[in-house]
Amino acid sequence: MIARAYRLRTATDFNKTYKHGRSTNADVLYVKSYQTHLAHSRVAVVASKKVSKRAVVRNRCKRRVVEIVRKEWGSVKPGHNFIITIKSDVSKQDHNDLRNTVLDCLKRAQIWTDPTHG
Repeated sequence: MIARAYRLRTATDFNKTYKHGRSTNADVLYVKSYQTHLAHSRVAVVASKKVSKRAVVRNRCKRRVVEIVRKEWGSVKPGHNFIITIKSDVSKQDHNDLRNTVLDCLKRAQIWTDPTHG
């Protein structure tokens, strides 16, 4: 789980990010990001009922994506709000494929810097 200070929680922040943010798209998810100039970034992971009617499946998808973001949090640039919206069921997708997809979207949104490439 991501620490509470790094989670996007208020409706105002969600609305601002959705309305004014830039989006990056992939086949199973997309990222909406908004620069805030805060000392740290904040994240939310969303999975609608289009992913699955079953809450168990939606929560599993969200947990998998949150865990990837949590492990890579040290490489996330500060001062951004970003929302990762899951578009299809990723609960059974290979972990490395999902990780590469998430990090590629974050990199294209200019939120994540690859520590191995500077």
